[in-house]
Amino acid sequence: MMVKKLLGDTVKEERLRRKLSQITLAEKAQVSLRTISDIETYRANPQLDTLVPLIKYLNISLDAIIFSEESPPDHTMRQIMGELDQCSGEEKLVALSILRGYLSAIHKQ
Repeated sequence: MMVKKLLGDTVKEERLRRKLSQITLAEKAQVSLRTISDIETYRANPQLDTLVPLIKYLNISLDAIIFSEESPPDHTMRQIMGELDQCSGEEKLVALSILRGYLSAIHKQ
């Protein structure tokens, strides 16, 4: 049940972060609405050929869900990672540099 809950929560949080309805996510990921609903309510045991397009579209790490030995990233970390996923490589480097400078300034206070 732990994997089902983690998968369901992760899919739902990412869907809501992107401001998508279940039906829109189903269309964009090319899976059924029933699949999305069942995953988010922890009832699904999706086949790999159903799960792969969904996690690819949402950019979710299947390893993090299946082999989660440590707690999954919290909501804020998922938001940060989601924003960075939208950036180019160069933009990610700039963001990292800014973040490091900002955190350094905070820690000095």
